[in-house]
Amino acid sequence: MGVISVSKCIWALVGIIIFSGLALGGYEQEPGSAAVNMSMQEFASLLKYSGAEEATMEVPEAAASSAVESADYTSQPPPETDVGELLPLEDTGQSSYVYYSGSYMPWKRFSAIFPDSMPVMWIRRHNGWSWYATMPLGTWAEMLIFVPDASPVSIYEIYPEGFVWRYDLGYATPGFYRIWYYADTVGRHECLLYSGGMFSNRVVVDVHYQWVPPVPSPGPSPEDVCESNPQCSWVDGNCYCRGVIPDNPEKQQCEQNPMCRWVNGQCLCTGLIGSSEASDDGMMGSTMPE
Repeated sequence: MGVISVSKCIWALVGIIIFSGLALGGYEQEPGSAAVNMSMQEFASLLKYSGAEEATMEVPEAAASSAVESADYTSQPPPETDVGELLPLEDTGQSSYVYYSGSYMPWKRFSAIFPDSMPVMWIRRHNGWSWYATMPLGTWAEMLIFVPDASPVSIYEIYPEGFVWRYDLGYATPGFYRIWYYADTVGRHECLLYSGGMFSNRVVVDVHYQWVPPVPSPGPSPEDVCESNPQCSWVDGNCYCRGVIPDNPEKQQCEQNPMCRWVNGQCLCTGLIGSSEASDDGMMGSTMPE
């Protein structure tokens, strides 16, 4: 459920289709009839006129690459008939969590408090629907929108270069819809839904170049790490450091008995030579030296 494919933007800008030969979604219209370009000044005036100047959200200061913030994206284009189309959300159970009112919550809890009176939009991340995500360049992700009233629906996308595209999606009845979003330009994109005479929250997408993590080289062994510390020594598969209690189960068990002490790798207990108690505790029945 995302914003219209960016290939539409490219087509509207340069007059050609350059991504996978996809048409202008399902509109079957001439280029420019379903997408309108405007300046940031024009868009700011529109927000002011509509009373939505403060339609903002808290977002990171810079693009991130954390898996936690990554959109649930795919490099496989969706069916051509789905591009640029509002697709009804048929199964809300697949959405594990939804960001709303400052926190993530299960869909059931979200639906219980959602007022159904304002347009809202999200982007799909691995843990559910969010207002912020990162995506590699040239990938697709779903966006989710809520239409509060039967009305024409548009999505405004602010590009990193400082201009705005308006995508007119046609008339929609109240409810939740999905739409595909295509990451066509590196940088920060901000998207707002317009429906029923109201603007929604902003969904921010940081698009970055595809980064392939390097193959990790073999790291140092536990023994090397241990002996790199001058306070430590590697003995019988364990790292023993001065001033640090070694992780030795036998020693810990020995010292749990107030009659015993761990000396030179042995558990020495006072007055327990040959006793059943010493045997039961799994300790050597050696008498501690006076």
